[in-house]
Amino acid sequence: METSRFTLPFLLVALSFLLSLSAQMTGNFKCGEAGDDSNTTCRSLVGYASKNATTLGNIQTLFTVKKLRSILEANNYNLSTTRGQRVNPNQVVRVPIPCSCSNGTGVSNRVPVYTVKEGDTLYLIASEIFGALVLYPKISQVNSIPDPNDIKTGQKLWIPLPCSCDDLNDQDVVHYAHVVKSGSSLGEIAAQFGTDNTTLARLNDISGDAQLTADNPLDVPLRACNSSLRDDSLDDDMLLPNSSYAITANNCIKCSCLASNNWTLSCEASQLKPSKWQTCPSSQCAGAESLSLGNTTNTSCGPRSCAYAGYSNQTIFTTLSPDPCSDSGGSGPPGNYASTLSSSFSLMVVLIQCALLCLCLL
Repeated sequence: METSRFTLPFLLVALSFLLSLSAQMTGNFKCGEAGDDSNTTCRSLVGYASKNATTLGNIQTLFTVKKLRSILEANNYNLSTTRGQRVNPNQVVRVPIPCSCSNGTGVSNRVPVYTVKEGDTLYLIASEIFGALVLYPKISQVNSIPDPNDIKTGQKLWIPLPCSCDDLNDQDVVHYAHVVKSGSSLGEIAAQFGTDNTTLARLNDISGDAQLTADNPLDVPLRACNSSLRDDSLDDDMLLPNSSYAITANNCIKCSCLASNNWTLSCEASQLKPSKWQTCPSSQCAGAESLSLGNTTNTSCGPRSCAYAGYSNQTIFTTLSPDPCSDSGGSGPPGNYASTLSSSFSLMVVLIQCALLCLCLL
């Protein structure tokens, strides 16, 4: 009887700590080093699904996305698609967000901003309006709301969506916040997004399917296409995952990423009106007679193309793709990455074992 009296409070504290730790892990994406106050920024993605029918324009407004074209590019939609395009209930739309990483965690950089409507609660805003992409205590924390149950109509709230800018085993990836569906498994999610169970477990500090939480965001790394972008290019930070594209170089160039293209960025003239130039500069490759961007010539070992290498204020940079007759090749490493379980997961295992031991002593 004495053992039970002293053990039960300890058990409750341990379980409370475990639940708190789990909530922190599922609500935060790791980015940078803990304790590092320097900011890293990038473009990240979130997967948004509305329970009701909506439009691309409504999604653009909700997430404070400056240009509709950013959403079209991320989802490989035709450029002629309008704001009125219908989005069906539970249809997932990839939304690009500016990500800022500091002190080991990444969140959307001061956007989106949501104006509270009558009848809203923080829980409703997080779980329903923003499709469970964020946990409501996080909204309360970043907006310094002392009482989560006390928000006012017309109040403007920063919605801190989870994101990351970290590479993965020295390979560039685009981090994607995927809301876990009930009954999902790590294997199913990994297969859907071209990664592996071990990577998902390591990134999200979980051990397996038992720790997947429905209606919580999961950090999924989307492999980016290899490119020939120069470090001095104005778009050198462009990372495109599979089935997406980007209009760059002042509207003159369209670059696409397709896994079927050997994970190599494919760029061509966009045929759009330039935004800052009167006409688009030449995009011909030096040293290759009549070979312009997007064109290919055949060699004895295979095709060789003129690749996009970026742009400056006056010039479009191009380069010849790797010579197929050499050993350099043009493909990158495979999309699966090795990983190990983190120390925070090890701590959780120890606490669970302690809790089970306490149950046995009751």
